[in-house]
Amino acid sequence: MRRLRLPLVGLFVLALAGGALIARAGSRSVTAFRTPDAGAACRLTRSDLVCSSLGSTGSVALRPTTGARSVTTLPWWDGATPVVRRFRSGHISCRLSGEAILCRNGTAAIRVDGAGFALSRY
Repeated sequence: MRRLRLPLVGLFVLALAGGALIARAGSRSVTAFRTPDAGAACRLTRSDLVCSSLGSTGSVALRPTTGARSVTTLPWWDGATPVVRRFRSGHISCRLSGEAILCRNGTAAIRVDGAGFALSRY
């Protein structure tokens, strides 16, 4: 019985360590993304998803549950900012459609591309 206990404890410890490594690898999430042509990008802040375009002087902030609004904050991005096909954070979900980022939160939707941005309510 004693000989069996040591391998079982060792196997248990390895399983816990492996699970911790997998959980850590999966927890690294994207907080900023851009279009393939780098004409528009979005960045997750503490309270909003802020998106902007090279064709606009302002930005649009999509709140998690209550709509969208124009803001003067500009998210910074460059060629190293990743291009993602889909993004999700809580109630906010985004997808890439050609050269545009389309995001929604259940009450509002935004579209951002190199020419500017548009807001709409459901």
